[in-house]
Amino acid sequence: MEKIRISAVEKAINLAIMDTFKTMLSMDLAKVGMITDPGLDDQRYVAGVHFAGEVVGNLCIHSSREFACLIAGTMLGMETEQVEEEEVKDVLGELTNIVSGNLKSDFLDAELACVISTPAITRGSDFRIEASKFGEHHQWIYRYKTYELLIEINLKEDLGAKKDIFRSDKLTSEEIRGRINSVDISTTVINSVIDVFYTMLSMEIESIQEVPADFREEKRTVGTVSFAGDVHGLFNIQVNDNFARMMAAAMLGIEEDEIGEEEEVFDVIRELSNIIGGNLKSSFVDVGLSCVLSTPAITNGLDFRVEALNIIKIQRFLFHVKGNTIIVDAGIKKDEVGADADARTGAELADNGSRGLPEACDDGLRNLDLILEIPLEVTVELGRTKKRVQELLKMGRGSVVGLNQLEGEPVDILVNGTLIAKGEVLVEKEKYGIRIAEVVSRQERVKSLK
Repeated sequence: MEKIRISAVEKAINLAIMDTFKTMLSMDLAKVGMITDPGLDDQRYVAGVHFAGEVVGNLCIHSSREFACLIAGTMLGMETEQVEEEEVKDVLGELTNIVSGNLKSDFLDAELACVISTPAITRGSDFRIEASKFGEHHQWIYRYKTYELLIEINLKEDLGAKKDIFRSDKLTSEEIRGRINSVDISTTVINSVIDVFYTMLSMEIESIQEVPADFREEKRTVGTVSFAGDVHGLFNIQVNDNFARMMAAAMLGIEEDEIGEEEEVFDVIRELSNIIGGNLKSSFVDVGLSCVLSTPAITNGLDFRVEALNIIKIQRFLFHVKGNTIIVDAGIKKDEVGADADARTGAELADNGSRGLPEACDDGLRNLDLILEIPLEVTVELGRTKKRVQELLKMGRGSVVGLNQLEGEPVDILVNGTLIAKGEVLVEKEKYGIRIAEVVSRQERVKSLK
């Protein structure tokens, strides 16, 4: 029986995106049925993450450049025109982390072990993203004034994948970094690319140090896979479309003019990125690290750039064959602590709760500095009651309103209208205060938003 329910996914995304915009940005989003924002067809950003483990797929948030700058400026307390490109990408990445992290928590509660990749940003004016072919595709549109966000998601279950995200031993952050550094990424990538092109395409390619002088970047296709687990990172392979068709023909054993739909070309690029990325993943697994690989995604167009956030260094590798250039980018985030605790099911977390969680295990808190200065309204609610209109009209000075809260019961503490804790009323030096007695669970906070 499947544990993923698209109605529950939609509800979780709706809750996360609307509450985040209201709480952090004071923006009330409305869910709408169709796209009307012309900015989504012009200069735009797409922030995306991949799920891996027992939940496989991806989530993307599309925004016009103008709306993205407004979101970043509002969150950072800056004028829109003062916001730098890197700040826009960081804020969109954090927004995607929050939404996907909320969704991942629901999967963990449903005992689906999964991890999320570090966010990637695609930006430009002429591109389209062909996400994983696995799972059903769904999309939702949210509007603020004339601006719109498009959220797309592809998900499927892979219930046999839990073993891929667990290790038998527990590693410290230093041990993880040491093992990542022990992998010769350059040699692994170069050898893999050369070997795959020779064995699968019968092409003898050579590694080169710089882009040939006669190379022109035309309409191109990029195949992307992401790493998650102890190792977070991104692998891209990109070629011009004319060479992509040549590659597809070689793979399929047909002439170029026999290639029908563009999807045949994309499938070949997916397969290559999956194999080469898989070889790099195997190198990390061989040194005792948990590492899962996302399903491949395709980006195609004339004007775009794909970047992974929080990657310390991107290594670029260049290859040449028959007058064509192949560009490969590989980047690994080397300050990750690991995802074992983050990927455990709710039952496993309860069993091990006394041991504590590793530092930085929550995807949604990695860029906490972005939101520390956002003002929030804290309210203490002594109790509630219901009255008929005729009863309200009879009220006057001296009337007593009875509340449903019993004497001695904890009072509710709300932040921007959301229940986050319960406390006890204190009176000291003629001033009231609240001592926090209990922080409510995530499930209780979600219920309070309904």
